[in-house]
Amino acid sequence: MKLLSPILLSICALFITHSTDARLENTPNVNGLWEDVNNANFSNGHMIVSQDDDVIYVTHYVEFKGTPLVEYGIGSRVGNTIEYKVKVTQPIPGWTTEGVHTLTISNDGSQLIGYYTSDGDKGPLKFKKAGK
Repeated sequence: MKLLSPILLSICALFITHSTDARLENTPNVNGLWEDVNNANFSNGHMIVSQDDDVIYVTHYVEFKGTPLVEYGIGSRVGNTIEYKVKVTQPIPGWTTEGVHTLTISNDGSQLIGYYTSDGDKGPLKFKKAGK
């Protein structure tokens, strides 16, 4: 019976590893360059997303009515949803410098749509895949 337990543990570990890999293969690729297409007030917006297993890393530059904003974030991915905490390193005067972004990737992998929350405020976010 003692020999059986390590064997069963090994089989379970293999199954879990394989099913995790399969889960990632069946979801759209979020890695790459994204264009900020939120609305006409935002221009020159670019975001780079990097996924390492279920961890998400984001760097984002955008101009709001000509004023630049730079932020980065770290978070996670569950299914087609990514959520990450952002830290603004070049803020727009009067805007907050921290928040959370929650985005869902479209089934075809061409869009990220969702919202930001910060200091009790909530607003829309929308990105279009710019790279391959």
